[in-house]
Amino acid sequence: MIRYAYFLAGLIFLVLVGVKWDRSTGFTSLIRFGETWQDRRDPTLQNLPIATVPKSNGYDGQFYAQLALDPLLRGPELERIIDAPAYRAHRILTPGIAALLGLGHPWWVLHVYALLNVAAWLALACLLKTVIGDGDWTSFARWVGCLFSMGALESVRQSLVDLPALLLLALAVRSYAPPRTGKSTLWLALGNLAKETTAIGAVALHSTDLFDKTRRSRALGSIVLALLPLGIWWLYVSHRFTTASNDEAWGNFTWPFLALLTQAKLNLLQLFQGNFDGRYTFGLIAIVGLAIQTTVLWRTPDFKSPWWRIGAAYSLVLPFLSLWVWSGYWAACRAALPLTIAFNLLLPANRRFWPWWIAGNLTLLHAIWRFL
Repeated sequence: MIRYAYFLAGLIFLVLVGVKWDRSTGFTSLIRFGETWQDRRDPTLQNLPIATVPKSNGYDGQFYAQLALDPLLRGPELERIIDAPAYRAHRILTPGIAALLGLGHPWWVLHVYALLNVAAWLALACLLKTVIGDGDWTSFARWVGCLFSMGALESVRQSLVDLPALLLLALAVRSYAPPRTGKSTLWLALGNLAKETTAIGAVALHSTDLFDKTRRSRALGSIVLALLPLGIWWLYVSHRFTTASNDEAWGNFTWPFLALLTQAKLNLLQLFQGNFDGRYTFGLIAIVGLAIQTTVLWRTPDFKSPWWRIGAAYSLVLPFLSLWVWSGYWAACRAALPLTIAFNLLLPANRRFWPWWIAGNLTLLHAIWRFL
C-alpha cells in the first residue's frame, strides 16, 4: 500500500509539471518571464514563442535562464537584460549546465533550464527515499514533507536555483564519511556555485570536526576547497561587471527579527481588515510553521547528525532575512529549505509526530495550489 502512495505522489508531481506544457510555448511557463521585461529580453529570444505573464515583472528564473545563453558573461547586453547581473551571475551552475546540455540553441537551452528543477526533484525523491526508507506511513510523511514543501515546489514552479543547490547539499551529506571527505567536498563546491548560501551547510556539516584537534585541519581544508571555486568565480564576476553592484545579496538580510515581525504585523493587519489573500493568510501560517520547525529541531538537539547541524545553522539565519524575502513568504521558505528538510527527517517518531508534522508543514497544500 505504501509503495502505491509513493507512486501516486510522484505521479501528482509529474501531472503538476505536465499541465505547464503548451504546444506553442513548451515548458517556458515554468521560467516565468514577465511582460515588463520583454523589451529588454535577450535578442536571441525576441522571436521565440515564450510564455509571458501579462503586466508582470516575472520572477528570478527569467534572469538565470538568460544567463544560460551566455554563461561566460561575455555579452555587453547582460547589464541591461539582467536585473542584478553580478548577484545572479554568482549562481552560475544551473545556467551553465543548461548552456552545455542545450548545445547553444536558445530554445533548447530554455527548456533544459526549465526542466533542471524537475530532474533535481526526481533525483532528490530517490535519494531521500533511500535515506528515510519506505517502511511505514511516518516515512512517507517525512518524504512528502520534504518534496512537496513550499520551498521545493516553488523552486520547480519558477525554475530557481534553490532545489538544485539542496540536491547537491543532500549528496554531500550522503557521501560525508570522515576522514575521507573528497566526494562530499566536491558536491559542496558544486552546491556553492549553484547558490552561495550552500556555504552555510558546508560549515555546518564539518562543524563537529572543527572542534576535534585530530580532524580540524582536514575539516578546514575541505571547507576551503568547497569554497575555492566559488571564490574564483566571484573574482571573475567582479572583473566582468565592473560597474555593477556586487552587494545585492546583502539586501536579503537585516537586523534579527526586524523583517519577520514587520511582516507578521502586516499579515495580521490585512487579515483583520478582511483581506484573506494567500500572501497574508499563508504568510502568517508560514511564519508559525518555520518557527515550529526550528523549535522541534532545537528541542531534540543531535550534534552528531549532519542534518541536525545543517538545519540548526539555517534556523539561525532565518531571523536575519529581510523584508525583501518575507514579503513573498515562499521566498523565505526557499531560503529555509534545508531547515524544512532537517525538520522532516529528524522529527521524533513518537505519539506527537503527526500533530508536529502537520503544524510544521501547513504550507504544503498552498504550495500545490500555487503550482496549478
